[in-house]
Amino acid sequence: MMPLRLGPLLLPSAPLLLLLGGWLADMLARRLARGVAPRPGPALLAALLAGLLAARVAFVLRWYSQYPTLAAMLDPRDLGFEPWAGWPVAALVLLAWGLWRAPLRRALAGAFAAAALVVFGGQALLTALQPAPRPLPALTLRDLQGRPVGLRGLRGQPLVINLWATWCPPCRRELPMLLAQAAGHPGARIVLADQGDAPAAVDALLRSLGHAGAPEVLLDAGRSLAAYYEAPGYPTTLFIRADGSLQRMYVGEMSAATLRQGIRALGGAAP
Repeated sequence: MMPLRLGPLLLPSAPLLLLLGGWLADMLARRLARGVAPRPGPALLAALLAGLLAARVAFVLRWYSQYPTLAAMLDPRDLGFEPWAGWPVAALVLLAWGLWRAPLRRALAGAFAAAALVVFGGQALLTALQPAPRPLPALTLRDLQGRPVGLRGLRGQPLVINLWATWCPPCRRELPMLLAQAAGHPGARIVLADQGDAPAAVDALLRSLGHAGAPEVLLDAGRSLAAYYEAPGYPTTLFIRADGSLQRMYVGEMSAATLRQGIRALGGAAP
């Protein structure tokens, strides 16, 4: 799902909907369980944590080969979760709690229904309200050899464009992974569009990483792509369908697993 834009801010919509759903679920459960002991709060918290853990474990197992270290697996900042695994586990926790504490059954059932309605209904509403996806702009960038590359000529296959800069620490951390993935033919063309740096600075950084002359690095001297897609910062990764329309924008440093998940959503043959 595309992030939610609030003025200059670009916020991930899925966590926001989950927070809103959790808050409303707690409010409804308190009302339905008024005068009943024990309180429903611990059950809801246990269900939330168990659901998040299950969703994260399912994602890591799905993309296990893309996580080089245990620390990377334990880091959820890449927003790598599988909702299809989390929701049933949360429901089972609430079911078990209700079997154990019969007076809470109605409150817990209502809370789960409210959370699901907010999350899934909110996702459907935000999807319906999304503006028409922007096509690839008619821009011509330059590669490291100074040759012109027209962006619209890249249509015809799933495309990933990473907006980055040499002075950006998360971009520099992410760059080796993106270069390695681009060389591995992951099912989509990966283009690294540097935003505003001098060619010598880009070349020096690539040489230091052992990727001198990387063919999929383009120079966007005027930061035209960042302006066109209204990127709030770097790195920003654009997942673009074969027809040239934007399918998803990911803001921030990305893991290899999240990249592969995004490529699969585009229809690329990511394993």
